[in-house]
Parts: sequence; C-alpha cells; structure tokens
Amino acid sequence: MHPVNAALLTAGGGRYRCGKCNKVSNALDALFDRWPAAGETAPRGGDMPVLGMPLDLEAAARSRRDGAEDTGDAGDEAPAGRRRARLLLRLGWIVGALVIALVVVFQVAEFQGEPLFERPAVRSLLERAGLRDPPPVETFRDLDRIHLVSRELRSHPTRSGWLRLNATIVNRAPRSQPWPDLEITLLDAAGSVVTQRRFEPAGYLAADSDPAKGMAPQAYLPLTVELEDPGRRAVGFELEFK
Repeated sequence: MHPVNAALLTAGGGRYRCGKCNKVSNALDALFDRWPAAGETAPRGGDMPVLGMPLDLEAAARSRRDGAEDTGDAGDEAPAGRRRARLLLRLGWIVGALVIALVVVFQVAEFQGEPLFERPAVRSLLERAGLRDPPPVETFRDLDRIHLVSRELRSHPTRSGWLRLNATIVNRAPRSQPWPDLEITLLDAAGSVVTQRRFEPAGYLAADSDPAKGMAPQAYLPLTVELEDPGRRAVGFELEFK
C-alpha cells in the first residue's frame, strides 16, 4: 500500500510510476468515490462529467439511514452480548450473596435458641406476604360487663309443676360479645342447692334469634327460661353467667 492523495495525482495528471517495476499507469482508471459494484469501471480519461442531473434527495437520505442502521446493528451486536454476560454474572453474584446471608441469619437464630420464623417481625412479614396464616383472632368475652337488670321467677301459668323465669340482661361492654350460658340454681331456706340447671343461648333466646350474632353493646335483651319446679323446698334462686 502506498499513500496517495489528491495533490500527488494532480501533479501527475492522474499518472503515476510504480517504484518497483517503473511501469507508468493512470490512477483515474481505478478511482471511485465508493466501493465499485461488480462490472463497474471508472470514468475514462477525457470523459466529461454531467452536471445538473435530477437528484432524489429522499432516496439518498434513506440510503444513508439504512446504511447507518446496518452498520450500527453489526457493531452493537458484540457489545450487547458482553453487556448481557456482565449482567448475568452480576445477577449470579447478587443471588449467591443473598443465599449466604440467609444461611448466616438462620444459623445465628438457631444458635440463640429462637427460630427465625417465630420472631414477631419475621412472622408479621410472612403474614403480610401471604406465606403464613395469621393467628386466629381471639373472641372478645367479658362476663363481668353483662349485667342482670331484672329477674322474676314464678309458677308457670299454663304448665303444672313448672317454673318460668323472666329476666332482662344488658351488655355494658363497648363491643359485641357472645351470648353467655345461664346457670340457674334453686336454693332452700338454708341456702343449700336444691336443683341446678344450665341453659345455652339456644335454650333461652327467641326462636327467630341468631345466637351467632352475639350481644350488641348497650342493648337491653329480655329472655325467658322454663324449668321444672322442685317443690316447696325451693324458696330462692341464683342466676349466673357462664
């Protein structure tokens, strides 16, 4: 390869001499502004250039743009592959570091005698992520806030040998709570137990009531209980919530 420029070719009118074989040739016979197509020849000496030919500027712009895109794709393919490889390598290091960190945390938790999953912060995080069921919600229950407003025990008006207890209770708690069981104890004159019965909510609530709904706060609730009359020995009674 010999360095050739326009000044050298101009000085010789396009003619040059080979420094090895002393052959004289014309450089214009192989001079192109671009890489020649197959079978294409350079302009011959003495040909006049034709000026003023119509030019398709849009086609030329498209040609330059397509050429730039082709060159960019070919040139960026290798760098893109290297970036992808570096990204995968970095991701592998990150995953490995996380695994090692988790193993260390588990080992420390076991050494301290407190399993990692039983710690409140970890347990709460697992529950929020749906990976662990939350603990069952404890039902609010406060029997001391259930008050007996009124009570009356009389002989049953239509059933011989039976007693009827009419009472009114109220839930003084600020929230609903389950209905209590009623334990009714009949006493003799000395305060000894004559008979005792326990009624679940379904046994003293009205037929159209739903025991599962519980006692609403600050609501007065009448109830009626029927029990067998033990005779003249029973002179008093007690009612407790269980």
